[in-house]
Amino acid sequence: MNPTPHPRGGLHRMVSGFSASAVLRIARLGINVVITGLLARHLGSAGFGALAASLALVSLFYTLAELGMGRVLVRELLRDGANKAELMGSSFYTRTGVGIALFASLAAYALVFEPAHASLLLIYSLALLTHATTDLLAWLEAERRMPAAYLCQFGGFMVSVAAILAGMMWKAPMWFFALTFIIECLVTAAALMMRYHQLGGSMKAWVWNKALSVRLLRESWYEIATQLTLLMLLRLDAVMVQAMRGETEAGYYAAAVRISEVAYFLPMMIAGFMLPPLMQRRQSGAADYRDRVADYFGITIAFTLPIVLGIVATAPWIVRLLFGPGFDPAVPMLAVHAWALIPFALGIARTQYLTIEGRLWANIPAVVAALVINVVLNWLWIPAHGGLGAAWATLIAYSIAWVISTPCMASTRDLTALMLRGVLRLPHLITDARARLLQSPPVPTSAPS
Repeated sequence: MNPTPHPRGGLHRMVSGFSASAVLRIARLGINVVITGLLARHLGSAGFGALAASLALVSLFYTLAELGMGRVLVRELLRDGANKAELMGSSFYTRTGVGIALFASLAAYALVFEPAHASLLLIYSLALLTHATTDLLAWLEAERRMPAAYLCQFGGFMVSVAAILAGMMWKAPMWFFALTFIIECLVTAAALMMRYHQLGGSMKAWVWNKALSVRLLRESWYEIATQLTLLMLLRLDAVMVQAMRGETEAGYYAAAVRISEVAYFLPMMIAGFMLPPLMQRRQSGAADYRDRVADYFGITIAFTLPIVLGIVATAPWIVRLLFGPGFDPAVPMLAVHAWALIPFALGIARTQYLTIEGRLWANIPAVVAALVINVVLNWLWIPAHGGLGAAWATLIAYSIAWVISTPCMASTRDLTALMLRGVLRLPHLITDARARLLQSPPVPTSAPS
């Protein structure tokens, strides 16, 4: 199936697309925040910390199971004359085999080295067996069908919410709440497969091509390394807080991070709208390509800065409302960690540009350096300052990885001017966005009597 012609990219497409996709994402975020607060109150800071730390550890294996093929697969599917059945089959079957191997490895590790949390780790690791179905998200993105993807994900999420509420009502053991994550993954995978076939696709037509699989892996190894390092940067702090200060402190930190990362969907959502049109402009040699990249950075700042200021200003109220007064130690952690959204969002935009330009390898040195700094700062600060030290380490590491390193490296120096141009164009972008959001068809009025 060939994608329909793409309308004019940039801010216009993003604003017009928000009406369909943002409603589902925002609704999911709102429900998720409430459910997370209820679950934390139900389990207590120690139980919530154990659950969050276990998921953080298993998330590293999820990233390995992706093999870095997401953006590469989108790029290949967008090429003229692409053999989509071979592309999808080569990625899917390769990832399925890797997922099975990773599941076995994680199960052995949990049973031998983490017997206290083995049940949680084993349950979370079940998602590795079906993780390859996320390739369907790449297909939907290439086909400009992201609202359909969000709908499938929302359906799986709502089933998981119902299971969590039932578990709290019936006082289910902690492992059950880990199982609700697997339920969400399975329902989402089933919905994606159904939607794929409804749109004319056929998984039966997928074929594995060894040469193509090797080529995809060769092109995606930069992405594998970057994603794994990135996720370690995002999640290792939770594991270190639990290891160095215990499950109670890990629960406070997990609460702060969960609130702060509510807004992390936004740069990912913007990327979903911006990546395909920017790829098309780059491939066609459009004259306004670099201007649109600059606008991308400006859009990112325009959306994230107000959110950060809002979270910081209302941190005490948000924590008490969602988690209760028992989680008050999370307030200063949240006030610091919220600022990490800005460098994180700029990093997402930077990564999209490097993907288009075929320079993903340029991300690796910066992210590795940031990871090392983050681990060192966590090791120094967590024993004395707990989750607050981890929050400061996160903010510093993110800023180094995606902002400070940009002009310091020859491979990313050209992005510095694009980032600055995006900032300078902020007033124009805000005015344009406001005009488009307020734009509506004329409403007929009745004649005066």
